[in-house]
Amino acid sequence: MKKMNSTTWMIILAIVVFGGLIGAAVYQKNAPSIYDDFAQCLNDNGAKMYAAYWCPYCERQEAEFGSAFRFINRVECSSPGSNTFDLCPDIENTPTWEKADGERIVGAVPFSTLAEEYGCELPS
Repeated sequence: MKKMNSTTWMIILAIVVFGGLIGAAVYQKNAPSIYDDFAQCLNDNGAKMYAAYWCPYCERQEAEFGSAFRFINRVECSSPGSNTFDLCPDIENTPTWEKADGERIVGAVPFSTLAEEYGCELPS
């Protein structure tokens, strides 16, 4: 049987470590959150968040949800490289939350307001 040299072992080690890092990142993004049920309720009740990739308020609102944001219906309003709302001509500011009936709430909205507006329970 042929022995593996140190270069082969280094390659194997790099693959294992890199694979572990990717796995950890994927798990973290999809890890259960205390806001999962809340975000799912918002989605079930027709919540839609209009956002722009360059909007710091959108980023902050998304970060508040953590991994539960995967349940939110997010609509991107800016084309790559654009700093306008060219994909959502009727949106003037982001984030903008839209209810199923078309009513809109503009700005980064506190969870308590979202809970009240969409009839969802916040986790305790």
